[in-house]
Amino acid sequence: MGFTLIEVLVGVAIIAAIVTGVISAIDTNARAIGILDEKVQATNLVTAYLEGVRQLPYSDSASPYASVSNSIVKPTQYVVAMDIAYSPDGVYWAPTNNNGAYKLQRITISVSHGDKPVLSTCTFRSPRTK
Repeated sequence: MGFTLIEVLVGVAIIAAIVTGVISAIDTNARAIGILDEKVQATNLVTAYLEGVRQLPYSDSASPYASVSNSIVKPTQYVVAMDIAYSPDGVYWAPTNNNGAYKLQRITISVSHGDKPVLSTCTFRSPRTK
């Protein structure tokens, strides 16, 4: 005996639902891997920039750590921005150091992939006292 048309349609519908679920899971996994790759790449770039800043002596010049980006190889689709703000007390922040009067620096490093921001972090720096 053969199957009826209804039984065949129900069987095809069940198989289609299973295949759709599997394809959806594969697509979700591929997207998650892409996002994870972006975050890992951004974390590596931020770490490299922070290490580069850390290796240089404290400076309160106009762009004290601009040379850091020269030694770091970054993928072409990623953009790294470093922003430095200065403060006399850790509460008020200014884009300039007030002719050397503000000794506390807040260094913010932001990484974007294309136009999409991926990661932003900051660290603080001040001159060492002896």
